[in-house]
Amino acid sequence: MATPIVLEVRNLSISSRVRSAISFVLRRGERLCIYGHSGAGKTTILRALLGLTPLRGEVVWHVPRSGAGYAAQQPRLLPRANTIQQILWCAQLQGVYLSTHGSRVYELLELFGLSEQRQKAVSRLSLGEQVKLEICCAMAVASHLLVVDGLLERLDEATRAKFWEEVDARCARRELALLYTTHANREAEMADYVLLLHEGRPIAFDTPEHLRLRIAPSVTRLQPIPASEGRQPVKVFLRSGEEGTMIPQGEATVELTLQHTPSMEDVLNALLRQEGLS
Repeated sequence: MATPIVLEVRNLSISSRVRSAISFVLRRGERLCIYGHSGAGKTTILRALLGLTPLRGEVVWHVPRSGAGYAAQQPRLLPRANTIQQILWCAQLQGVYLSTHGSRVYELLELFGLSEQRQKAVSRLSLGEQVKLEICCAMAVASHLLVVDGLLERLDEATRAKFWEEVDARCARRELALLYTTHANREAEMADYVLLLHEGRPIAFDTPEHLRLRIAPSVTRLQPIPASEGRQPVKVFLRSGEEGTMIPQGEATVELTLQHTPSMEDVLNALLRQEGLS
């Protein structure tokens, strides 16, 4: 049986910001990333899907909109609220009423390292803590869909790891779908599907693995220097995303081949060159 659909987008375009039609289907358990440079139209698409920006085309929700949690690029804070009040207020905006003593609120505060700040005024939180709180508020109401706009790359390493552990577990159980935007390569690599966007135009939509297959791999071949007396051995260090292959001949190494695994940035730039857009 097919996995239930959460969101269906048909021929979406948005005035002058997103000029070419965008279509995709997001199912439960899937993580979909919209990847592109600043100004590509990523935020505009998310706001249109959530009904915050006028659009052309069709957006079909297969789950109640109240089950979608949205973490905006600019955290929306109540200046006089404390951390717990901020979470409860965001939930009430979507018709979700959480208990001050409910375990879910405290689980999220613990997850994002905000337990000690639960009574602290949000205006006194650091910028990093405000980002965590914005995502925390979204996750508090995200029973079907979590939407995060460009915030994941702003999390510290420990919180980022906890976020992905939580989201991956819920996606694996088919409880949640994730839709997010980023310009960071490693965040895009976490997705099941990536929509590459450039200046309001969709360039490609596929899995990260299939997107990488659409461009020629970067290969570097290192030829050995003939051994001579007094010559020191050379160490070769492979960067993340590279694979090394040694081709031996007898007891001597003839060649070392390095193949770089393209990042989403590499893929986007290569596809732009293919279409004459760079």
